Amino acid sequence: MPRLVFAHGWGLDRTLWDAVLAELGDLAAGAIVLDSGYYGRPAGAGALNGARVLGVGQSMGALELLACPPGRLCGLVAIDAFARFAAAPDFPAGQDERKLRLMARRLDQGPRALVAEFLERSLRGVAPPIGEPDRDALARGLDRLLDLDGRAAVKDLPIWRLHAAQDPIAPLALADASFAPAQERARQVREGGDHLSPLTAPETCAALIRTAVQALRL
Repeated sequence: MPRLVFAHGWGLDRTLWDAVLAELGDLAAGAIVLDSGYYGRPAGAGALNGARVLGVGQSMGALELLACPPGRLCGLVAIDAFARFAAAPDFPAGQDERKLRLMARRLDQGPRALVAEFLERSLRGVAPPIGEPDRDALARGLDRLLDLDGRAAVKDLPIWRLHAAQDPIAPLALADASFAPAQERARQVREGGDHLSPLTAPETCAALIRTAVQALRL
């Protein structure tokens, strides 16, 4: 069985996965839950010594797993996710980089207000994770959203995807275009207008992870 490694998106922390881990029960035993350090000390994967890894990434977390895979990535469960986010000459479906640069400038005016606004857009009523936002870590995350490109990495990788039909942060058309080169095993589109499936649909997330684990066991 591959080792499960979870990665959250921008402006969040590792607690994003709590409900999904609870749904997985024993299957989550030994799972590694990364933390980008937006609210304190980051948590990495440690030494996996070439172990087979099933990455589970939400939003930017999936992109990070593709760009800097921990261990030997043998599959990816991509939730609210994309293999590239920012527009490029060969990726017109991406988001205008000027929006990300504006967010980076607004960090200097107060990171907590910006994160709260982002989470309000992602899912109305969600409060920022507990802790004081780290402006520098958030800025580095925005830089990586601009630059990272995982489209080459997905060409030979089995992918299981879950996306909300009216995602306000990463539109479905953007996600589909970014994963066009992928070996998709599943593409699930759920009803909803949020960007936080691990909070709003933890059972669906867990079911997709179980499907991926079972497939990689064969």
